[in-house]
Amino acid sequence: MSPSQFTSKLAGQRVLLVGGTGGLGVSVAQALIEHGAIVILSSSREHKVKDVCAALVKDYPEAEDRISGYACDLASPSVETNIEELFKRVGEVNHIVYMAGDRLPMIPLEEVTLEKWQKCNQVRTIASILVAKISIGYMKKDRHSSITLTGGSISEKPIAGGWSMLALIGAGLNGLARQLAFDLAPIRVNAVAPGVIETDLWQGMGEEGKKAFFEDHERKIPTDKVGQPEDLAEAYLYCLKDLNATGIVVHSNSGAFLV
Repeated sequence: MSPSQFTSKLAGQRVLLVGGTGGLGVSVAQALIEHGAIVILSSSREHKVKDVCAALVKDYPEAEDRISGYACDLASPSVETNIEELFKRVGEVNHIVYMAGDRLPMIPLEEVTLEKWQKCNQVRTIASILVAKISIGYMKKDRHSSITLTGGSISEKPIAGGWSMLALIGAGLNGLARQLAFDLAPIRVNAVAPGVIETDLWQGMGEEGKKAFFEDHERKIPTDKVGQPEDLAEAYLYCLKDLNATGIVVHSNSGAFLV
C-alpha cells in the first residue's frame, strides 16, 4: 500500500474548471495543483484566463506544464457552439468543476423581469447543462470521472434582501446534479452548495455594503467567520476524490443551517 494513496488520488488527472478564474476558482486550482492534477481553466475573458494562469505558474513554477486555460463565453447566444469549441481545444478530461456565474444578482422580487432572469439563468444553469451534455464525448464512462456543479445554501436557507432568483437557481442546480448522476451513470455528478463565502462575487454590494453584510452574518453563524475560498475548495476536492459519492449536495456554510 502506497504511503500517499490518499494525497495522490488526483495526480495526473485532467480537471476542467469552468468559470475558474475568480477567487474560488483560483483556490480550487491551487488545491488541485498541490494534489498533482492537470488544471485547465476557462472563463469568458481571455486576458483574465491568461493572467490567472500566469499567476498560478508563478506560485507553482514546477507545475507549469500542468496549467493551461481557454476563453469560453457562456453568456453569448452561441453558448453551445462556444462550449463545443472549448472541449475540442481541451480534449479528454477526468473531471469537470462548474462554478461559472457573474456577480450575485440580488434583485428585489418587484424588480424581477424576464430579461434579468434570462441573463443570470443562462450562465448559471443553462450553460451548466450544456457543458454536461457536451462533456459526455470527452470523459470515460466510469466512476473515476465526475462533474461537480455549484449551487448554494440559499436553496434551503432563505435570506432577506432580493434572493428569490438565486434561490430558484440554487434549488435547480441541486436537482440537476441528482438527475445527471442518474442519467450519466456511472459518471459521478454532485453539487457543492456554498454558504456566504468571501469572493469577488459580492462586488456588486460595494465595499461598505459587503462589509456590513458579512459582519451581520458573522454575528449569527457558529464559526464567527464567513467562509474563505480555501475552505470551500476542500468540498470540491472531496467530490472529485470520493469514488462512492454521486448525486449528493455537499454543504459548506459556516453552520448557517443551525441558526
